[in-house]
Amino acid sequence: MFIEFLRLAGQSVLHRKLRSILAVLGVLIGIMAVVMLISFGLSLKGLMTGEVSKVFGVDTFMIMDENVFSRSHSNTVKEYALDLETLRGVEGVKTVAAVRQRTAFIQGGTDDSGKAQQGFFPVMGLSPELLTDFTAFTGDLVFEEGGRQIAETDVDVAVVRRQLADRLGVGVGDAILIAGEKSNEITATVIGILAASEEKEQDQEFGMSMSASSADTIYIPYATMDRLWPEGNDFLVTVARTLPGYEVDEVADRAEAALKAEGSRVAAITSGDITSLIDQWMTYINIFLAGLAGISLLVGGVGVMNTMFTSVLERTKDIGVMKAVGAKNRHILAVFLIESGLIGLFGGVIGTMFGLGAAALICLMINALTSMPGGAAFPFIASPTLIAATLVGAFALGAVSGLWPAWRAARMPVVDALRYE
Repeated sequence: MFIEFLRLAGQSVLHRKLRSILAVLGVLIGIMAVVMLISFGLSLKGLMTGEVSKVFGVDTFMIMDENVFSRSHSNTVKEYALDLETLRGVEGVKTVAAVRQRTAFIQGGTDDSGKAQQGFFPVMGLSPELLTDFTAFTGDLVFEEGGRQIAETDVDVAVVRRQLADRLGVGVGDAILIAGEKSNEITATVIGILAASEEKEQDQEFGMSMSASSADTIYIPYATMDRLWPEGNDFLVTVARTLPGYEVDEVADRAEAALKAEGSRVAAITSGDITSLIDQWMTYINIFLAGLAGISLLVGGVGVMNTMFTSVLERTKDIGVMKAVGAKNRHILAVFLIESGLIGLFGGVIGTMFGLGAAALICLMINALTSMPGGAAFPFIASPTLIAATLVGAFALGAVSGLWPAWRAARMPVVDALRYE
């Protein structure tokens, strides 16, 4: 019986081609908007989670300020106090690296008039492990000719950007004065100048783009930072890698508990924590985007309802004949519900294809017109779950839109239907 109902509904849709096409078009536009926006959101999520996995891996976690994920947290990363030896002593921790940051008085060369080039600039101390074991955080650094990266054995050395080197009037091999707290100061040799390339700007942040590292930042070894500011209450970010066989989440929890027991106001963050946060925000974004596209679906549903009311009116006599030969109310209801559902399904199939094509085109345009950090590509993600849910939802939209006309057709008296002209 269902096959017969499907045949009757299909014949009705095909018989009234222009009206059916217009109704399908209304559903198509709404479905296309939903699929395009949600697919783009999934692609954005895929890009973000992919970049997180590149940096973290499955055995790395970060120590940051405990309010880093709170709603009251500002866009700037807060500094915190930390005992690195306590972190290194946590069971399961293999390697630890840290970044500290302070503002210091810096004096460089002199200008043409003999005036010293000086000022207050941020100084960032980098653990040697950060430059050897956590290269995903340092990025692909490009130095000007004659410059190099900070080595593990370096002490009184510094790396600056081209913008700051020009302001201080120094080059590779020149000395700058860095003054810390109290009377602590050093004369550091500039061993490297980061090339001023806009294309490489994101890669030259020592992986600390989240730390508000600016073009005026001076990078020095961690041991030198300890000499200038012995009190370690200026940690910006700390990364740790676990030993093989240990669960990173368990080690991170132990590390957080051990550090908090000593008074540090910190939180241990794994890739899973960041991925969960991304999932949460992308869910909100997708709901918002789907809500916007839902307006188009509502308009499409009204179009289907209007088409079905007209179809019922035109087929009033046919309804009377079907009832006269034994069709029950539920049979009439089923025929018209299937017909309206098919209109929604046709619109869903075409709208889904157009929506996926539009999302893929947007991703291609982004990759062609923009340069992602680290050479990453904006991925196109076609979710089978989204496609299936969209097709089912399109059929349901059509059926629900046709429910009222179908109910009126099913309740139509036989005699009145047969007399209708």
